Amino acid sequence: MNTNPNNNPGNPHSGDYGKSWKIQSPEKLADNVKKKFFPDETLYNDLFALESSIQLDKVFDQLKLMVQQYADSVTTSQLRNVYAEIVKAETSNDLKLIRPHVAYITARQEKDKAKEFMAFIDLLIQKVNTNNELHSFKKTMEAIVAYHRFYAKN
Repeated sequence: MNTNPNNNPGNPHSGDYGKSWKIQSPEKLADNVKKKFFPDETLYNDLFALESSIQLDKVFDQLKLMVQQYADSVTTSQLRNVYAEIVKAETSNDLKLIRPHVAYITARQEKDKAKEFMAFIDLLIQKVNTNNELHSFKKTMEAIVAYHRFYAKN
C-alpha cells in the first residue's frame, strides 16, 4: 500500500501539485509587506489620515521604498487599471466593490512579489471605512502610481 501522499494521483498535493500547500493566503502576503515597510502602526494608520499626519515625509518615504521593491513585479497598465477604478469610487462601499478585481489581478500574477504588492493594496482597501479615509487612500494610491511610474521598467 502506498502511504506516501505525494505519490497518490488522487491527492491534490501529489506530483506537480505538491507545492500548492505552500501558497500563502492573500492576508499573509499583505501582512508581509505591512511588516516590512510599515512596522510602526501609527505610520501605517497615517496612510488613511494623510491630512492630519505629522510624519508625511516618512509615510511617503516608506511608500517610495515599498514601490521600489515591487515596481517591476506588476505592470503599469495593471496598476493604472486598478487606480482608475479607485479614483471613481465615491464611497468606501464603492471602493470595496473593487476588491474582486484586485483579487483577480493578484491571482493572475506569477511572481510572489506581484502577489504581495496587490494583496497589500487589497489590505489597504479593506481598512477604508470613512470618507476621510477614502480621500487619504486615493492620495496614497496616487503616490504608489507615481512612484511606480518612476521606478518601473515596463
